[in-house]
Amino acid sequence: MIKRFYIMELNGLLIYSKTFTKDIFDDNILIGFFASVANFSREALQSVIKDIELGQDNKIVLFENKVEKLLAVAIVNSNDDNDLINEILRNILHDFIILFSPDYDKLDRSEVENLIDSNIKRYSSLPLLQRIILSWIILVPISIAITILNIMATSYYFQYIFLEDRLITQQELINEVIPRVVLISTIVILIVYILPNLIQGYIVLDRNLAYLNSILYMIIILVAYFNSTEPLFFYTIIYGLPWAVLTSIVFAHIGYRLGKRRKIVKKK
Repeated sequence: MIKRFYIMELNGLLIYSKTFTKDIFDDNILIGFFASVANFSREALQSVIKDIELGQDNKIVLFENKVEKLLAVAIVNSNDDNDLINEILRNILHDFIILFSPDYDKLDRSEVENLIDSNIKRYSSLPLLQRIILSWIILVPISIAITILNIMATSYYFQYIFLEDRLITQQELINEVIPRVVLISTIVILIVYILPNLIQGYIVLDRNLAYLNSILYMIIILVAYFNSTEPLFFYTIIYGLPWAVLTSIVFAHIGYRLGKRRKIVKKK
């Protein structure tokens, strides 16, 4: 989350600042530091440094507009995505220049705050409880649809491919039926666990809750299969449970990482 926001000239003249938390920062020291970093990095590296870790779960992200010689700076959490914050700063500075250039000394503060708040809101997540509820609103229909389709497919497989009015020999069972059932169960694991966990990880935006959702979702799926499908197929699903757990957690994490690149996470 953004804790503090600044717009300043490259010579160190502060144009606008806003605080979003109760954290205490010494603006005079910070503004001088920002200007020094920007100017030094431009001279030494031919470009402004984009981010610097400050410690204590703080880092700064900087964006420079070379034409207007302005610098937008945000103090954010250490785990916030740098590219996302940089994109927000770029958009804010772009809108700010369009509205107020070149008369930066005649700002309408309420208009600036509306500009900043609208840009930040566009990239902010829903509150945590709403994200959890939304994830399950999406998960439940997906899980029902996927489970029904897979149960129908496996029932068709058993009823019309291998079990139609003939007995299966032990050799056929070992060489044909079981390998194909294992293959189907692997495909089912991929279909049933990849997409839903990817989606819920993206929405929840909390690593631990995404993992918890994955486990709960997996339990629901297993109960549904236990009560609805062929015993042989269900046991192959149980046999592949470690793979299902790994798949669920990995793709929940991938969804979480993708979501973090698109949204500033609200803690509450």
